[in-house]
Amino acid sequence: MTTASRILRLSVAIILMLLAADCFLKYLWWTACYSAWYGIPKLASQWKTAGARASLNGWSVIVLEFASVAILFTVLRRQFFETPGFLRNAPTLILASILTMAGTALLALALTWIKQTALY
Repeated sequence: MTTASRILRLSVAIILMLLAADCFLKYLWWTACYSAWYGIPKLASQWKTAGARASLNGWSVIVLEFASVAILFTVLRRQFFETPGFLRNAPTLILASILTMAGTALLALALTWIKQTALY
């Protein structure tokens, strides 16, 4: 695997994490709206729309995270010939999952700071 290929895949994984972080913040927003508006007859159409948007953004986070884990797995993959099948790939999969979750969390934090400063 060439260095340029690794850098490209790492860049794509970071972009996917950034998109997942943005979808996560939108998920939180629409979930809060749904929770606040639920049960108010006058706002029935709004809370139904908020619920659908929350669901869409929640599933988007999950799909983007899985895609990012898969790409990071290919970047971090090592060949350990002493161990069979799953045991060879398990540490790399765990590391890719941890890095993706931590990266998405940090990017979500950065996005909140950016969006808050843009409002004021």
